[in-house]
Amino acid sequence: MLIDLHAHTTPRSNCSRATLEELVADARSSGLDALCITEHDVRWPGEELADASSILGFPLIPGVELTTDVGHVLVFGPLRKPLWMGYRLEELVEECEQSDTALVLPHPVRRYAGERAMKGGRVPPTPAEVADLPQWGLVHAIEAMSTQTTPLEHALTASALGVVPRPSVGASDAHAPGRAGTYATEIDRVVRTAEELAMEIRAGHVRPAYGATRDA
Repeated sequence: MLIDLHAHTTPRSNCSRATLEELVADARSSGLDALCITEHDVRWPGEELADASSILGFPLIPGVELTTDVGHVLVFGPLRKPLWMGYRLEELVEECEQSDTALVLPHPVRRYAGERAMKGGRVPPTPAEVADLPQWGLVHAIEAMSTQTTPLEHALTASALGVVPRPSVGASDAHAPGRAGTYATEIDRVVRTAEELAMEIRAGHVRPAYGATRDA
């Protein structure tokens, strides 16, 4: 199946201009089988998202893009602490080992090779330096490509994955209409819950893909 692991809606993520209905329409037109809703530091109430999924006739899976001491981390599965209290990555990893929650590192080199990081002539890190970052080995998968990262970031991430291979995913990181499904993740089995998705991510049964009907 094809699933987009990373998308934001307005007004729950104040940086997004896309409604849930627009994201679903884009996901459907891109040939996706499901869509994850991953707001910044807040989850959709489970029953509300389930009702929306039923009304829209499209599988929606809850997640969250959590702010940590090393940047953002996508989380699929339960967490003990209230999200607003925040997490250090090591604390998050330790908790997730006890709950089978899965962690994905989105836009993994944005801090080091993104547009803002490169201002002032900063030299990007080498692939080996990226792969040596603690977060590279602590999460369960790396987001290899999204609409919120540049070709330079995609290339650097791909090279780092060549140095230290990790399971990797594709995701739109949609913040506007027309983005959901541009990049996606392929999974061999059908998943319909965050728990089922987390199991596949933790097992490494994921790989990046483009939306089925979108040009690469």
